[in-house]
Amino acid sequence: MWSDQTGARDMPWLGKGGRAHWYLMDKSKPWDFMNPRGAEIEKRWGSSGRSGTSPYDDAERAMEFLAGLGFLKPWPIYPSETAEGRMVAFPYRVTIVAIQPTVAIVRFDLAGTIEDPIPFGRGAYPPSQYQTYPDQGLGWGKTPNRIMFGTHVVNRGSLLWFCPEANIGPTPLDVSSGRAEIALKDFRLGVERKGDELEVTWRGR
Repeated sequence: MWSDQTGARDMPWLGKGGRAHWYLMDKSKPWDFMNPRGAEIEKRWGSSGRSGTSPYDDAERAMEFLAGLGFLKPWPIYPSETAEGRMVAFPYRVTIVAIQPTVAIVRFDLAGTIEDPIPFGRGAYPPSQYQTYPDQGLGWGKTPNRIMFGTHVVNRGSLLWFCPEANIGPTPLDVSSGRAEIALKDFRLGVERKGDELEVTWRGR
């Protein structure tokens, strides 16, 4: 059975409206107690566990979409101890703000080129996520910083947005007036400046 473990997470919007939820299913077998990797937990996000998708797979597809557009090519590559063997010094933070379809905001941040130690997490995560930020990130093996998710983004640095499913590459997002809009075929998202962060809201069609 899928268990709703959304808790205090700031979940992204769903393309059909409402917020996504975070679901877990323990798929461990009785004989897995000796498994050094621990319990086998499957994670999904969406309107239900059954109809949801893997957040890690969605994050990977989003980044592979950027890579396919050549957006990662200009940045240096350096050796890493990860399984992939190398990292891209990518000076942006990527936050998934909606799923089904995926919509992500890309924020320029030079600190994004290095792995985030816990004490420096506040520079990466908006104030509303200070207490929960370890649960607001998804790993991706080719960049040192997490792919984040939620409806709040730090209000600092130039912004772009993209949507892989709609084949929309990085597009400027201008919030100089205090607000902006992300418009897709079936729905719109509002982006509004609120102090030290930007809040993404659902606007429907």
